[in-house]
Amino acid sequence: MLGWICAYTPEEIFSALGLDSFRLYGIGQAAAASLSYFPANFCPLARGCFCEGEEMLRDSSLSGIVLTASCHALVHLANGFKDNACRQKRRLFVYLLDLPRTCGFRNRAARVSFSLSLRDLVRELSSFYGVTWDEGKFWNAVEEHRQVRSLLRRIYLFQQERPESLRAAGLLEAVRAAGRSKKSDFYPVLRSVVEGLLGGEVPAPGSRAEKLLSGMRRRGSTGGPRLLVLGNSIPSVYLDLFEEMGADIVGDDLCQGYRYCLPEIAEEADPFAALARGYLERVPCPRMLSAGEYKEQLRKRLESCRPDGVVYHALKFCDSYLYQFPLIRQFLADEGLPVLYLETEYRGVGLEQARTRVQAFLEMVG
Repeated sequence: MLGWICAYTPEEIFSALGLDSFRLYGIGQAAAASLSYFPANFCPLARGCFCEGEEMLRDSSLSGIVLTASCHALVHLANGFKDNACRQKRRLFVYLLDLPRTCGFRNRAARVSFSLSLRDLVRELSSFYGVTWDEGKFWNAVEEHRQVRSLLRRIYLFQQERPESLRAAGLLEAVRAAGRSKKSDFYPVLRSVVEGLLGGEVPAPGSRAEKLLSGMRRRGSTGGPRLLVLGNSIPSVYLDLFEEMGADIVGDDLCQGYRYCLPEIAEEADPFAALARGYLERVPCPRMLSAGEYKEQLRKRLESCRPDGVVYHALKFCDSYLYQFPLIRQFLADEGLPVLYLETEYRGVGLEQARTRVQAFLEMVG
């Protein structure tokens, strides 16, 4: 089982090589256990993922980690995993995937560079695990991932149209489950969820689909202000707080949410070029030097979601999202949209302190 974190990680490669993969979220982990490697003022998501990964390594459910060089936190995280494996005399595959700083919309050099990095990743995985690359299996994997992402986007569309009927944290949980599941197994589960959500056949009681669907059902809505959630990984309890206080969440732009569902891999002669194009031509994250492209994509998202206000969430000590916020705040001001800035430690602490700010914000936009 391979662990991974960043949404720029091409899962299709793992599937094509016959390797199971599991996205680390660092949820519910004792981040304090990471203090022997990382300082307290270090990315809480990375610290949580370190603890989660180490716990899975101890029970042998993880045999490797693929990280992307998308921020300094993940680079240090790769070094932490390597060092700990060395100390424990544990055979562990740790790979840091190089990622260009520019997205691929109009930058061929970025796409070429990333495709070469992907070839190197396949070469290293093949050498470590003794597996071989098969292009036919790769395109089958691309299709399996496309089907799952397509269904997730269908749920996001439902959220835009009927936010009063869908719990945003439940949708986020479904996206997270997709990142942790074998796509051929998860597709029928998700299809059953979508059918149940759209008024079709309800999943069998006690099934995985029924549990996911139950988590998405929203009750007690008041049809309040429509909110779009931007930024990085937000604790689910904050999404529940907005809805509890009467808001309707009509979408998000989170790497653990909507952005995960976006890569579209079109068939090309070179599969690595196709992967690079698909991952680099979606909505760029703030670590990319692509503010213009992001604003362009955000404007389209605003047009489709029609929010009354925006929530911008940043994790403590995450420079990329902190640097991006002034640009986004000005952009939203030009669009005539109010924005609430929230900063958390990737946990539910501070929820009650946030309640007053949330209430004031909803009164302003409502």
